[in-house]
Amino acid sequence: MSMNALTILAVAAEEQPPALSVALAVEDFAPTLLAFAGFLLLAPSALGRIGAVLMGAGGASKSTWKLLHAAWSIEVDWLDDLLFPLLAAGGLLLALSLHQSLRWWRWPLLLIGAGVATLAVQARSVQPAFIFATVIVIWISVLGTIRAWKHGNALAAGLFPVSVLAVIVLVPLRGHAASDALAFQWVQQGMNTMAQGIFFVAALLTYRAVKGKGQDFSDADTVTTDAGQQWPSGEYSTYDGSRRWDPSRGGERYESQGGRRRRL
Repeated sequence: MSMNALTILAVAAEEQPPALSVALAVEDFAPTLLAFAGFLLLAPSALGRIGAVLMGAGGASKSTWKLLHAAWSIEVDWLDDLLFPLLAAGGLLLALSLHQSLRWWRWPLLLIGAGVATLAVQARSVQPAFIFATVIVIWISVLGTIRAWKHGNALAAGLFPVSVLAVIVLVPLRGHAASDALAFQWVQQGMNTMAQGIFFVAALLTYRAVKGKGQDFSDADTVTTDAGQQWPSGEYSTYDGSRRWDPSRGGERYESQGGRRRRL
């Protein structure tokens, strides 16, 4: 009887996933810090930096939960649950900031964010936040690609999609039959660290490309024309086809041609 009990316990122990190692839990802070630094570098305004801080706090809460679990077997479930709500909220603020900087419409993001928050509260589930956080992080990389390309850094524009692809590759790995094995967790963790490292490099190159032009980062998407005017601006943001050259304003001379401008 005792031998049968010991056999059952041994089989059950083999079926259980291995305990999370302390080294793996400590290493989890690496991709968290890399992602946070990348989001902070990419943020074009105070609103975006607040969003980056929230996203970093979400990642740090998850890493802290892992460390407490691995080192002292302490379960603080709310730390684990904070990851996706903070990622979703912070990602929304960062995306809104990037939309404003690029002069893009922001109302769709606000409406979607409000809808997700309402659904999460009604369902009392983090699943809506998980889906929204995943989508908004990918969208931030898309905005980063556009921003980098706009400021002439093709390498950074190419690295943002690479970081997204590296994260997407993790999805089937987490569903693998051996995903609970400690060695396999190290593989996943290594790929995540690599992905966030690529994102950080792309954000850093974008930041340097903008600052290299001697502009303030928050105003860097305002384009200065050869005539010294800034676009977009209130006076020159639209053209009705009737404006002609005014010598008192200086600049280049244009005349109207059927609603289009022709340089003289």
